[in-house]
Amino acid sequence: MWNQFEKKSKKQRLEVRNRVYLSGGYSVNAVWLGGGEGYSGEVIAFIPGKNEKSAAVVKVDSPIEANEMSGNIVVLELRFVGADWSESEVVNVELCDFMPEAKRWQDRKQGLWVESHADYKIINP
Repeated sequence: MWNQFEKKSKKQRLEVRNRVYLSGGYSVNAVWLGGGEGYSGEVIAFIPGKNEKSAAVVKVDSPIEANEMSGNIVVLELRFVGADWSESEVVNVELCDFMPEAKRWQDRKQGLWVESHADYKIINP
């Protein structure tokens, strides 16, 4: 019998070429936001992550400046166990002034970790 409380929602999956909006952070005045509210960008790749989940590589529309580094590439890692690349999620943000290799974080050149509790949201499918 159909149960009205068991509706299955269609979750949109984050994919290459999706436009996303990155914002938020652990601190109210997160340094990586540079006094603004957030950054828009495009998912350009998925690479191996620190753990079993892949990491998303995003090219932001305008450079991010933090702790004497400036770059327009960020690597997003899912923050919480059980999280998936869906419409929105909490992520760690690694700022890069280079294109990261498709290797695990532990095995590649690393950028600058700038945020542990950012949010992303797909702004177009």
